[in-house]
Amino acid sequence: MHQSYRYAIAYFAVFALLLLLSGATLFVSKLGLGYESIETFYLGSNTGFAQPKSTFGLLETALPHLGAMGLFIFVVGHFLLFTDKRQKKRAKKPLILLFIAALLDIASGFLIIQGWTFFIWVKIAAFLLLQILGLYLLYVLLNNTIQSIAKYAGRQ
Repeated sequence: MHQSYRYAIAYFAVFALLLLLSGATLFVSKLGLGYESIETFYLGSNTGFAQPKSTFGLLETALPHLGAMGLFIFVVGHFLLFTDKRQKKRAKKPLILLFIAALLDIASGFLIIQGWTFFIWVKIAAFLLLQILGLYLLYVLLNNTIQSIAKYAGRQ
């Protein structure tokens, strides 16, 4: 692989890390991580003057998230193809779980407003899993890319 690709992958990993962290910050500040705060966000509250979310309102948020999360995971997975064989094998299951966590994170909101309040716990678990796996895969990608850059620079 050409050295410029290594740098591009490293920059992508840094920007993806910033994206992941800013998304987590927005999630926690808007929804919180507690059962009650997420329940209030989706189902509303008379005492807090919060309106319940509608299916249409959730759809407006879910559609861009489906595209963005899918693309993010696809690109991370694609770049992991350039890592060594051991890292590829180690990243395969977390990458599949990342797709599942993203889908559960998006779908759980629709199920919550339909009265399936159990999915509040699924929403919390999916969000945490999404963050942990995303950070792990970006670590693998960035670590391997930096080692590859250093190895290539040492040969010249």
